[in-house]
Amino acid sequence: MAEDRPASLVGQPLGRGGIGLDATAAGGVPLAPGGAPVVGHLLRLARGRAAYLQELRGCGDVVEMRLGRRPFYVLNAPDAIHDVLVAQSGKFSKGTLFDRVRPFMGNGLASSDGPFHLRQRRMVQPAFHRERVARYADTFAEVAGARVGGWPTGRIVAMEREMRELAVAMLVPTLFPFAEGSGTGRAIEDLGARVSGDLGVLVRGVLRATILPPALAVVPTPGRRRFLASAAALRRLAESAVRQARSNPESHGVLALMLAYEGGMSDEEACDEMLTFLVAGVETTATSLSWALHVLARNPDMAERMSAEARAAGPGAVTPAALPYTARFVQEVLRLYQPLWFMGRRALEPVRVGRYAFPRGAEVIYSAATLHRDPACFPDPLRFDPDRWLTRPEKSLPRASFLPFGAGNRKCIGDGFAWAEMLAVLSAVTTRWHLHPAPGHRVRAVADAQIHPDALPMSVTPRDPSTPRDPS
Repeated sequence: MAEDRPASLVGQPLGRGGIGLDATAAGGVPLAPGGAPVVGHLLRLARGRAAYLQELRGCGDVVEMRLGRRPFYVLNAPDAIHDVLVAQSGKFSKGTLFDRVRPFMGNGLASSDGPFHLRQRRMVQPAFHRERVARYADTFAEVAGARVGGWPTGRIVAMEREMRELAVAMLVPTLFPFAEGSGTGRAIEDLGARVSGDLGVLVRGVLRATILPPALAVVPTPGRRRFLASAAALRRLAESAVRQARSNPESHGVLALMLAYEGGMSDEEACDEMLTFLVAGVETTATSLSWALHVLARNPDMAERMSAEARAAGPGAVTPAALPYTARFVQEVLRLYQPLWFMGRRALEPVRVGRYAFPRGAEVIYSAATLHRDPACFPDPLRFDPDRWLTRPEKSLPRASFLPFGAGNRKCIGDGFAWAEMLAVLSAVTTRWHLHPAPGHRVRAVADAQIHPDALPMSVTPRDPSTPRDPS
C-alpha cells in the first residue's frame, strides 16, 4: 500500500458475472481471471493481496480463486458474508488459515471450533465485560501517558515499533499477574521490546504461510527458522505467566479470571489463550495505531481537533461517548486501513450461500478491507474522512458491510478492549505532541496493511512548551 491514494485500490462497485470468466464445476461460480497452470492464482495473490482481492470485487458475488490446484471461494456480496458468519455459522469451521496458525498458537479462541470454542469463550467472556474494560482503560491511560511522555523532543522515533511496544506495555498488566501495578516499570518496557519483535516475526510468517502451498510453507529457510524461534519464545512467555498465576490464585487480570472459572482451564489451554491475546491484542492494535499516527502527522487540523477534545474531556476519559470525534477517527482508520485483508471459513457440510451450492470441505474467504472500500456504502472510499460517520452512521449500513472485528458468534471478544487502548493512546499523543513525518520518507507496507518495521519514522515537538513533560 502506498502512502496516499493508490489508483489500483479504488473501491469498485460490486458487479455480477464478468467478461471472459469461465464457469467452474462448483455450482457455476465464475473463475477469477489471471490464473496460471499448476500455481493457479498464487502468483497474482503473492504480488499483492490487496490489489488482487479488490479487483475480484468486480467479478461477481462469489468468485473462485485457486491456490495451486485447490479452490477457494471469495465472497464479495455482504449478504453472502452475513450468511456464512451469522445466519449459517454452525455449518462452517475456521478453515485453512487457522490450520496454519494452530501448530504455533494452539487451539485458543481464534482457532478453535464447535463446543470447545463455546466453552473457552464462556470462560474468557467475564474478563471482557464492560465494567472490567472500564478498569483496564485506567491502566491504558496511565501506561500510554507515561510512555508517550518520554518521547525525545525533535529526535526521530520509529513509530511502528513504538506502537507495537506500547500495545504490549498496555496489554501485559491486564493479562499477567506479575505485571500488576508495574505498568510504567522498566521490566514492562523490556518485555514490550522483546515480545514486540517476536510478534512481528510470527505474524509476518503466518501471513506468508497462508498463501503458500503446504510443502513450500515448511521449507526450512532462514525466515522459517526465525519464525519457529519466535513462536517458541512466545510460548515460553505464556507458560511462565500461567505458572505464576497458578502459584498466586488471589491475583487479578484476564489470566487469573480464566483460571478461576468454574471447571477451569488446563495449563495448555491457558497458554493457547495467552498466545491468542498477544497476537490478536497487540499486532492488529499496533498496526491500526501506526496508521492513525500516519494520518495525524499529515493532517494537523485533525490532530488539533482531537487534542482539544481530549483536553476538554480530561485525563483518563477514553470512551467513545467522551471522545466522539476521536472515536469517529478510529472508526475511519479501521475502515480504510483494516489490518486483516482476508479471513476464511470451511464448510462442514453441503451448504447453499445465495444462489451457489458448496460441497462439504469448500473453503470460502472474504475481505473486510475490500468491503470497507465499496463506494456503494462509502462514497469516495479512499478519502479519509472521520465525519462521514455523522452522515451515515454504522447502524445505517447494510449488514456485513463494515466488519472491523468480524461478526456472529466468532466476533472478536476484545473489541471494547481494543477501542479503549486506541482512544487512550491517541489522547495521550495529541495532548502532548505535534507529529512530524520524517522529511523525504515514503511510508511503505508489507503484507498489505502491515507497516514495514521502522517504516514510520517521525519527530515530535511539544504541543504546549509551557507544560512540563511527564517524568517517565
